[in-house]
Amino acid sequence: MLSISLSQSTTSISLLYNVLYGYQTYQVVLNPMLRSKSPSDFWSRRWNMVVHKGLKNGAYKPVRKYTNSRVLAVLATFVVSGIIHEYVNLVLFFDRDIQFEWKQILFFSWNGMLILLEYAIGGLPMFQWISKNVPSFLVTAMVVSTALPFAHFFTADWIKGGYFDAVMIAEPLVMCSSSSL
Repeated sequence: MLSISLSQSTTSISLLYNVLYGYQTYQVVLNPMLRSKSPSDFWSRRWNMVVHKGLKNGAYKPVRKYTNSRVLAVLATFVVSGIIHEYVNLVLFFDRDIQFEWKQILFFSWNGMLILLEYAIGGLPMFQWISKNVPSFLVTAMVVSTALPFAHFFTADWIKGGYFDAVMIAEPLVMCSSSSL
């Protein structure tokens, strides 16, 4: 739901800017929930490209340059992302009982570790076989499921803060029913 609402809202804002000001815009979210082939594909090529670019230029590249370590650069980038998300949640939900509790930092650190694990073992024959022989929707389901152990850390404040309730009002929701008319 968060992916869909982020995609729809950024598309709407982009369309508005395009029509009103003539600015050419680009998609911010590139269907990560249905097309990701790996954790690094999810985070670096599909999820929130605006934030990705800022983190790449503001955290990854400087740490990589000064330490010459891909591992430290990835970890630093995801920790910085966690700190930013903690701050955003505190601001978004300031009137709720939301506190800094390291949840975002834990969630993003977990995903950074997944990317490092991908770098370490993603080239093994088993993973190469999976990427070539398993249907892409199953590969994507496996990729997305790797975040599940820590996903509640990411979504807890959004649920508690009422974000999804507000989205249900703002964005149409189609529900199917098995009852006959």
